[in-house]
Amino acid sequence: MDGTDQPEPSGRWVGVRLHHRHVRMDDRPCATGCPEDELTVSYPGILISSYDNGELVEERWIPLGAEPSEEDDEALIDQLREALWWQLGDSQDS
Repeated sequence: MDGTDQPEPSGRWVGVRLHHRHVRMDDRPCATGCPEDELTVSYPGILISSYDNGELVEERWIPLGAEPSEEDDEALIDQLREALWWQLGDSQDS
């Protein structure tokens, strides 16, 4: 359970959610004693998670920019389409 008190679906299913990635810019401690968060960059994206009988089998993360291009939109649509066809147990060639 994920805290929503609802059982996870059985079989294949796909979850889609907004997700922030946090990337540490430097593995060394800050020499000036700066806060840890100053060494980390966070950026949004869409996380597509594929589950089979409750087990995570794949995750795809697509960056979500403030001003996405048409190419960005098409890439997201392709990833969603592929994940949903997988959920149906089918593979479609675009």
